[in-house]
Amino acid sequence: MKTYLLRIKPHGSFLTPWQADTIFGSLCWVMAWRQGEAILAQFLEDCKNGNPPFVLSDGFPGDRLPAPLHMPLMAPKSESLEDYQNAKRLKKVLWLTPKNFESVRNGKMEIQFQDVKAFETFTTLHSSINRITGTTGDEGSLFELEEYTLESGGSEIETISIYLKIKDGWEEKVFSLFKDLSLMGYGRKKSIGKGSFEIVGKLEPFNKFDNFNGATGFVSLSNFVPAKNDPTDGFYKTFVKYGKLGGEFTFSGNPFKKPLMMLTAGSCFYEERGIRQFYGRMVEGIAPAKAEVVHYGYAFAAPMIIGNL
Repeated sequence: MKTYLLRIKPHGSFLTPWQADTIFGSLCWVMAWRQGEAILAQFLEDCKNGNPPFVLSDGFPGDRLPAPLHMPLMAPKSESLEDYQNAKRLKKVLWLTPKNFESVRNGKMEIQFQDVKAFETFTTLHSSINRITGTTGDEGSLFELEEYTLESGGSEIETISIYLKIKDGWEEKVFSLFKDLSLMGYGRKKSIGKGSFEIVGKLEPFNKFDNFNGATGFVSLSNFVPAKNDPTDGFYKTFVKYGKLGGEFTFSGNPFKKPLMMLTAGSCFYEERGIRQFYGRMVEGIAPAKAEVVHYGYAFAAPMIIGNL
């Protein structure tokens, strides 16, 4: 697999976070609509067998990357007030510049503390329409939607970066899937323009994660679900994903997937057997209404040096 970078530019706010599993599901629907269910079924079979044609990261703001979760433990250990305050600040750092990310990957602490939100969250108020009268204003019709946008406080972040590891021969196929997705929109409420985006440029070869010497572990650049034989000694956070079926499956009678515990991007683990391209697995049996549905849970792995902390 070779590593690439894809940059996309949102046209406005979006309601669905750019997480690898959701992006993957959206691309699968594009594949099904364009090439047919048989092609999608074979593609997913390869993914389930641990042989995915591509794996992808979450979508990150600009060139920033998620802070590895072991980073606060890398701070100097002393009883001085300054070191204590620096360690507390490190716990709040969510995003790193490429330079600082490489520093941490090499086991060094050269972090300039920056209060960068990168993604802003805000709530909008809406009113549901009475399907009989065609009007709003009924009691209980108001509801809120949480929306996301790129941080606009002078950071000049205009694009979202998605990293991909792609097998030879799949480059144009993957780019074409993203191109079609850009015409349809991404995530919730795309029918009213939410999740609209454009692709900036082409797939860019990206080799900064490769040829890394002395790695003792890896950091995941995507939310993921560990496989049975994946390493367990590391630093991680968990969250519960409450997924929903997309496309035509939305009208299957029960569009909800089972709650799924995942590890967050930035989780890192010691690895003594040599760093693989990816970890994690596809999760089967996730949708009660559709037995054939699987959930993407692969980790985009970037090698790194994790010291004895």
